[in-house]
Amino acid sequence: MPTGDDPHLTSLLVAQAASPEHELAVHFAPFLKFDLREPFLPIAVGYTVIRQSGPSPSFPRTIEVGRGEQVLEYAIWWDWDIVHLYELEHIWIYLDSAERPIRAEASWHGSYRSMGVNGAMPLTGDRLVLYSEPGKHAFAPSPGWYQEGEKINRWLCCEGAGIGGVLVTELFAELIDTKSSQADKLVQDFLRRYAFVPTYEFNRTLQLPSEQMVPWPDLFRWIPERVSYLAEGLQGLVRLNPDPIEPLECEGVH
Repeated sequence: MPTGDDPHLTSLLVAQAASPEHELAVHFAPFLKFDLREPFLPIAVGYTVIRQSGPSPSFPRTIEVGRGEQVLEYAIWWDWDIVHLYELEHIWIYLDSAERPIRAEASWHGSYRSMGVNGAMPLTGDRLVLYSEPGKHAFAPSPGWYQEGEKINRWLCCEGAGIGGVLVTELFAELIDTKSSQADKLVQDFLRRYAFVPTYEFNRTLQLPSEQMVPWPDLFRWIPERVSYLAEGLQGLVRLNPDPIEPLECEGVH
């Protein structure tokens, strides 16, 4: 389901007003490195500039802000994870009083980790550089972090494609009503078409673009509508292509 001609996405991104917070988020927007065969890239980012300690607005955690610091929270939206409909991953960049990046954290399979290699942030200039796990998108400062889970992730990207159906996290439990056995089956049938064997060659780099960045409250309001929009689109797609598609690329992968 391409997003090039996507009025629903355009309705979110169009006419975003300039602000100091937007400029700050754009200035420090991370570089993300993707697998050669990664089928899904992020299409929107909800940013928040946090200046005092408290709960994250978009992730189940507390943000601790030191004196003079501020934290850039990036809630990064994908329409698809290889296992389920929609993905929301997170990056937190801590700035000191001179607006220099001093540390970073990022989401990792429902939790989060400090992003550092031998105690140092992976930076290019002022910008954080992170890797995105093939298919699942958990962030890491080095591809070596993926070695331990590589076997299960290869299975998820092939035989496991789509098994999660429509994702509903606690944040959206009262807002997303698309979850059903039928919707889950449609998601699975669709994502099996994108099953792939990861290469773990991260030679595709994306800098989060300014036009995809919106204030987090805007993204939050849009997400339940987006999930419904995608689920309805799957019904039409399956009517056009009713025969299940086997992930032939994955034959022989265990």
